[in-house]
Parts: sequence; structure tokens; C-alpha cells
Amino acid sequence: MSDWASLSLLRSTGWALLHSLWQDALLALLAALALRLARRRSAELRYAIAFVTLGLLVLAFAGTLVWISAGGDPLSTADPVLIAPMGGGGGLGGWMARLHAALAPWIPWLFLAWVLGFSLRLVRMGHAMAWLYGPCLSSLQPPPAGWPRRFEALRVSARVRVPVRLGLSDRVDSLVVLGWLKPVVLVPAAAFLSLPPEALDALLAHELAHVRRGDFLANLAQTLAEAVLFYHPAVWWLSRRIRQEREHCCDDAAVRACGDPILYASALVGLEELRSRSNLIPDLAPAASGGHLMLRIQRLLRPHPTHPAASPMAALIPALLLAAVLGLTTLSATNAPKSAPAASDPVEMDWKKIKVKHQPDAPAYPPEAKAQRIQGTVVVVVTIDAQGKVQDAKAISGPPELHACAVGYARTWEFEPARVKGKPVAARFKLTMPFRLR
Repeated sequence: MSDWASLSLLRSTGWALLHSLWQDALLALLAALALRLARRRSAELRYAIAFVTLGLLVLAFAGTLVWISAGGDPLSTADPVLIAPMGGGGGLGGWMARLHAALAPWIPWLFLAWVLGFSLRLVRMGHAMAWLYGPCLSSLQPPPAGWPRRFEALRVSARVRVPVRLGLSDRVDSLVVLGWLKPVVLVPAAAFLSLPPEALDALLAHELAHVRRGDFLANLAQTLAEAVLFYHPAVWWLSRRIRQEREHCCDDAAVRACGDPILYASALVGLEELRSRSNLIPDLAPAASGGHLMLRIQRLLRPHPTHPAASPMAALIPALLLAAVLGLTTLSATNAPKSAPAASDPVEMDWKKIKVKHQPDAPAYPPEAKAQRIQGTVVVVVTIDAQGKVQDAKAISGPPELHACAVGYARTWEFEPARVKGKPVAARFKLTMPFRLR
């Protein structure tokens, strides 16, 4: 497994998976806030917010993977060197170094677990596609006389520009849209026998709304995102919300087409009574029976205020909120007040009383010392001014081959101002650095 861990793609993917845990959680929280603010707005807006956020989750994972592969992640350094101060722990770099050391052995197993889960999701997706385009589509039969012309009138009324086929299938128990470039609407034979024509018109208007919106292609992309990020609860929450809002959008279109929410709600109830068993149709194909039926009916019959159409830019609310949070954090860090310098001789202080403001990433191990397998502990005397900036650094013990690296590394640190009786002062202390080759 140690040989596998040296593979660049394996290592980069593993660290990207770990980073996606906090990235996806943050984006999901922002999406939840945006959806909360848009709860009284249109279903189209809520659908756009959820769908864009799911896309951001995938982009965050892909971007992090590229960034780490280019060597941009301090947690995924490939150099088998660990340089950290003894007794430290307050610096960000030391915390990252310890985190890297603790998680690195698990990266190969994490990668293998992800590959296994991703492969299983792809197999399941392929099985669903094979069923839809195999037995499901091969059982297609022409609709009853008069319905092709009636369906064509519905298509024109729904402003669907591409030609759409209508057919019967004994493999489905609900109306289903299949395909994108050449879409097909599958209707169970029992629907033509049991439902009134007006009710079936309303259900067909729902499916045509799926066609006009391109929901089959969107659902395919959503399923791929679920396969890539299958391990994160935020992905499943967003996917469930996307499918829910997608059905709400098409319900609204069907009600506008038939002009009677009670008629459409009755059609949904009648269609549900025809279903032989639940979850027969894969989530890969948009269906009229998707979502929670009772919640959909309650929403249709409950009066709710109408709002003007929202701008498409509103779908970027999660991304804008994330940018605002990062911008405020950067601004506050830039404008942080600095302590005034105090001119005095350095005060000898113990390391435990020094607070680290920033510990940079560990430098590369000195090549000559690494080739000769030289290890050891270097003690560096560091002098900082009243602002916490390093003024001088000098190695007083340890292998001479490691002195220059230790001193150069110590000069890049940033410290909080040392204080005596509440006043910032210049200080001198010892920094102990162990150099270890793994």
C-alpha cells in the first residue's frame, strides 16, 4: 500500500476527497440559507439555487484535485520530511503538518473506497439506462386513435420546439420522459383506460414541461454528480431537493396548461392508484409520479402568493454568499490593528509564552543532508521585535548541514508580539526543530 501511496493521482484524489468534506458542507449551508430566503419565491428559483449549488460541489472537488496535483496543498506534500517545533502547536503550519502525518496513511484506503463506491454507482446508472432504452423502450406501442393529434396540440401549446413521440408501454406504471434530442413520453396503458381525457391532458402537460426544460439531460448530470460525491450527505440532500423542486416546476406548468389545480391534483391521485409498486421507474428518467405525492397535492391546493419571475442571477446566491464570506475574512485580516513597536532590548522568554501567528509550510529537506541520511535536532535562537517580526535567527546546536535550512525557515515565521505587563516588547527565545527522514 505504501507503493500505491506514492502515485500522484491516488494521493491528489485522496486529499481532494478530504477537502470536499468541509467544502461541500459549507456550500450546503449557504444553499440552505438561500433556499430559506427563497421559500416564498417561485419553484424555478429554488430549483436553480439547488442545481447550481450541486454544480459548485462538483467544481470545488475538481478544482481542488487540479490544485493539489499542481502542488498547491500544504497537506499533500510529497517530500518525506517533517520539520515542526517541539512544544509548539499554536501555529497553523504545525497543525497542518500533524494533520498530514495522521491522515497520510489512510489516503490509499480512502481512494480505494471512493473508487469502489463510484464504480458501483456507475454500474447502477448503466443498469438503469439499459433498462430504459432496452425493455422499456422496446415495449413502446402506438397510442389510441385520436391521441397523437391531441398530444401534438398540447406540445405546441407547451412551446416545445422539438418533436416528441407518444406511446404506450407495459413496463412503466407512470408517465415517463425518455431522451433529450428525440424525447419520448411513455404512458401506461391503464392510464388511457382509467383516467378522463382532461386529467390525462394535464399529466401530459407535466411531461411536456420536463421536455421543454431539458430535465432528462439535467437529471443525467445530477446522477453523475451523485456518483462522484456519493459519500457526502449534502449531495443527497441537494439531489432530493432538486427532484422535489423540479416536480413543483412542472406541476405549476401543468396547472397553467389545464387551468384547474383540483383537476390536476385529481389526475395525480388517479395515476397513483394505478401504480402496481413504488419506485419502479429509475430516478434517471423524470416521471409524473416523482416526489412526495401528498406534499405536491397540498402545495397545489394551498393558496400561495405569486411573485414576478426571478432573475437568473439569483441562482448564484450560494456562490455570491461564499465570495462575500471569503472577502470579509480577507478584509478583516488585512485591516487587523498592529501593535505599536516598543524600543527596548530583547527580553529572554520561554518558548511556551510565545504565540505563533503563522508557521509557514515546512521547507524541502536539504538535498546533501538527505542524500547522506543526516538527521537531528537543531536549536535556533530567534529574536523578534515588539511587533512579532523576526529580527535575527542563529543556530546554536545540531548537525551543521541542517543549520542553514533551520535558520532560513525560522526567519519566515510570524509571531504575536511578546508582552511584559501588558506592553509589547522585543523578545529572544529558543526554537527547537527536529529533522526526521521518514
